[in-house]
Amino acid sequence: MWFRNPFKHVTAYADMSISSDVFFGDPDNINNFPNTGFFHVKPNNRTIAMTRIWHEARSRFPGMNEQPVFNAIKKDLVRDLRLRVQYIDPAFMGGFCNYGKDLNMICTMHANCCVGLGAKLKDLRSVLDDWKNYTRMPHWAKHAAKWTVPGACIH
Repeated sequence: MWFRNPFKHVTAYADMSISSDVFFGDPDNINNFPNTGFFHVKPNNRTIAMTRIWHEARSRFPGMNEQPVFNAIKKDLVRDLRLRVQYIDPAFMGGFCNYGKDLNMICTMHANCCVGLGAKLKDLRSVLDDWKNYTRMPHWAKHAAKWTVPGACIH
């Protein structure tokens, strides 16, 4: 769910900017855990090769979706292609795994760490209600706004 323009958090230096489930405070730390719910890729030779390698790697990791496959090959991509990856702080691009705590900063919310479409929709509706309440608050009260804890997507 998009609340604000997330592209202001995409930097010019990175070949790929990606949201993260686990963020260690440094956007360049390759040990951050990616969340493929949002990623921005520059069209260049490195990212074309990355996309091909990522797609081909799926056969080496049967049963895994794109996110764990990327996590498994990301260090090789950085080393072999000199790919520049920027991980975006969950404060700006949150999810059910790691909420962006400050509603004044959050740009997107991803229904990750949740099983089943029904559960995702239920908790996303709650997120939308929280956002509507936040946008109706007077400016001086917005600093105290909080998200409702997910009810169906507790992990």
